[in-house]
Amino acid sequence: MSDLASYNSAIQVAAAFLIFVVGYLALLILLVACILALEGLRQGFIFARKSFSKPVLEPAQLRAAVVPAIHRSSAFFGWTHRLTEGLVRGLKHN
Repeated sequence: MSDLASYNSAIQVAAAFLIFVVGYLALLILLVACILALEGLRQGFIFARKSFSKPVLEPAQLRAAVVPAIHRSSAFFGWTHRLTEGLVRGLKHN
C-alpha cells in the first residue's frame, strides 16, 4: 500500500508542475498579446494624430504640391528600399 501512495504522490507532483508550466506559458502569451495590442493602438493613434494635424490644401495648392513619385507594383518595395538605402548610405560613410 505504501508503494501505491508514493506513486500517487509522484503523479500529483508531476501534475502540479505541468499545471504550473502551462499556466505560466498562458500568462506569457497573454502578456505578449496585450503588449502587441497596445502597440497597435499606439501606432493607430499616432497615425490618426498625424493625418488629422495635416493642413487641408485648397485645390490650387494641391495641384502645385503634386510631385511625381516612383510607383512600384509591390508594397514590399517600400521598406526593403529604405532598408537597403540605409545600409548603402552607412557603408559610404565608412
